[in-house]
Amino acid sequence: MSDKLEQAKIELRNINEMADIKSNPVVESFLMPVIKSVPVIGDMIDSSMDKVIQDFQQKKETELIDVILKDKNTITSEMVNDVEFIVNYNRTLEAVRRLATNDKVKFFGNLIRNGYLSGEHIACSEFEEYLDILNTLSYREIQCLVDYMLYCEEKNKNRRTPCNVWAYFRRDYAKKMKISESELWSIFTRIKRIGFIEEEFETQSGDVDKEDNTFDSLEVESNGYYIDSSFFRFYDMVLKQEE
Repeated sequence: MSDKLEQAKIELRNINEMADIKSNPVVESFLMPVIKSVPVIGDMIDSSMDKVIQDFQQKKETELIDVILKDKNTITSEMVNDVEFIVNYNRTLEAVRRLATNDKVKFFGNLIRNGYLSGEHIACSEFEEYLDILNTLSYREIQCLVDYMLYCEEKNKNRRTPCNVWAYFRRDYAKKMKISESELWSIFTRIKRIGFIEEEFETQSGDVDKEDNTFDSLEVESNGYYIDSSFFRFYDMVLKQEE
């Protein structure tokens, strides 16, 4: 792990800890007045904490705006004066403010830009679904899903058709990410609830009962996952990074 990445993680952890402390009702009601009562130092501590939190939020909001306005020359006043756009932009901004890191900010920006400001007007229900998915999935889960899609396309000659190469992917990807295959299974089990992947099962028969010629048991085993076609639109609108 690089020194810069480690330092960024430390800074983020400090920011989150400060935000949690500052927003704690006990601190707000009892401790902060005591701290602020200390001449000079109290006011410095209070203002410093507020500034760190404010700067972090401002950084996320600025990144969101940068993503949205990437093609600002194509944006018209009619696009942004729409009531639905204004409401959903505010919902997106609020979601970004709740993020603990900046990793997913670009995805929220893509949803606004590609959904409303690139010649397409996304259906409000679809926007709500995509916004909920972004709030639900972690950055790591999103990255695993994208990497599996790209892996399938590579094995399937870039055709977006159902393709189950899970046995190869879990081996190669677990090794690449330095995680166990069981952990990768757990990640995809969580992703499955979104509906962007489907699990494929194989039924194996048990022993045959010689008297009535029936199977006495059936064993069902998972063959892994394939990407559901519904994911491709979400990927193109929300996750795909323009070169």
